[in-house]
Amino acid sequence: MVRLCQMFLILLSVSWHNVIAQSSITVTFSSELLPENSLWFTNPPDSSAIPYRLSRQPALFWQQQKPDQGQIIILDDQDVKQSLLGIGASFEATTVYALRKNKSDDEIKRVLRALVDPVKGIGLNLFRLTIGTSDFSDGRSLSEHPQGFYSYQDHPDQPFSIEKDIELGIIDIIQKAQEVAAMLDPPQKLLFFASCWSPPAWMKTSGQLVGGTLKPGYADSLAIYYRHFIEAYHEQGIEIYAITLQNEPRFSPRTYPGMVLTWDQELEVALAVHEQWKLLDARGIKPPKIWIHDHNFNGWVDADSILCSLERMNKKDIVDGVAFHNYESYPIDSLMVLQSRHPDKRLLFSEKSEFGVKGMSNIVEYFRHGFSSYNAWVTMSTQTLDEHNQGPYNTLDMLSPTMLIQKDGTTSEWYVTPEYYLLGQFAKFIRPGSQRIACDPGDPLTVTALAVKRPDNRQVLILVNQTNKEQPVRVNQNEQWFEDHIPPKSVATFMWMP
Repeated sequence: MVRLCQMFLILLSVSWHNVIAQSSITVTFSSELLPENSLWFTNPPDSSAIPYRLSRQPALFWQQQKPDQGQIIILDDQDVKQSLLGIGASFEATTVYALRKNKSDDEIKRVLRALVDPVKGIGLNLFRLTIGTSDFSDGRSLSEHPQGFYSYQDHPDQPFSIEKDIELGIIDIIQKAQEVAAMLDPPQKLLFFASCWSPPAWMKTSGQLVGGTLKPGYADSLAIYYRHFIEAYHEQGIEIYAITLQNEPRFSPRTYPGMVLTWDQELEVALAVHEQWKLLDARGIKPPKIWIHDHNFNGWVDADSILCSLERMNKKDIVDGVAFHNYESYPIDSLMVLQSRHPDKRLLFSEKSEFGVKGMSNIVEYFRHGFSSYNAWVTMSTQTLDEHNQGPYNTLDMLSPTMLIQKDGTTSEWYVTPEYYLLGQFAKFIRPGSQRIACDPGDPLTVTALAVKRPDNRQVLILVNQTNKEQPVRVNQNEQWFEDHIPPKSVATFMWMP
């Protein structure tokens, strides 16, 4: 009998230990420091000056008793919202140059691991590629254009070729990123979506990569161009998950590739691309998803017009989602009309880097308003901004510090800015396939909040404190509580197994 009692007590102890282990809450803090300040290029502070850098804090535990003070955040994991595709950045030409500068293959892979490893890095999984050159490009040795802009078929009588992407190392970086992700334990799958700034000049009214619009009757030519791009990247072992049909179709830049594309023109291109995707499917290549718009919030009416037109044609299913930027002050609540009319279409945040805790609170709002992804724009640059980048955003007053920065000179050394850690508070914990769950929104005067349920059933709560003082919080789920104090100008991420 004594023996049985001892065994029972041992089993009870083990079981209670497991309950405690599962109920513990991991806590991680990161802080802002000099957001968007050019000092990060010219005279970067030592990383020790950043108060918190994905800094693990003592674990917390659920309790039955309601804490005495602090803003209350209530979670409801039974109220499940949208699925999340991922969080990422870009592998455009400026980033690729900085990633490769002065580095061996192993050194490059160490940088890439810092980006894609969710354990020893920040776990980015979604990367934007450019179809041809963008506003962050310099292929002067590869092009007749004084700023080095190129397409994959600069003249209609030339064969299609991505050789310039190969020479610039863009293909090499993507392949290395895939290799690094595949070697992790467990292996991680990266997703790539691609955007075109300008079709070849011969397809455009301007006769050049800068300005103009698509010539009448050239939608099929552009769709064939996109198919050739997908096929060429497929031959390099790179699967394109999705494409946007035109970067910023409402804007015609004067100093870098781009063009205006009206909503009815984009509709025509979408239909033509869908026909070309049938050829990909017949050749055993998975057709990429089609994302429309790829511009600011105030253009949601264009996306609505495209989707309504496709619906009348019974072809709405050819579009997977609507991609947005956020470079103009326009209320995000306006997108609720688009969502209510087209609830089957995903919202993707395809371009804009956010900085400091204000930017992190913006990311919280994007996800709270139904977005499935977030992508920062330009992952890495060199300290000398115009060393490779010949677009217009290559001066200290035009380019905010990127997450990673390559040091000047012949060194292979690079460093990270606080934005690396801040974005890591999201990407490291919100894994692909997570679902947003209901929680109180919080308040910018105290903390703002986002909650998700991961594929492994762990739950994550992100709280952003934009204020200059520590903020006490009380978190409630299923009548259990935990409390903590969020440092000033910081992001806190809590994770637990319910």
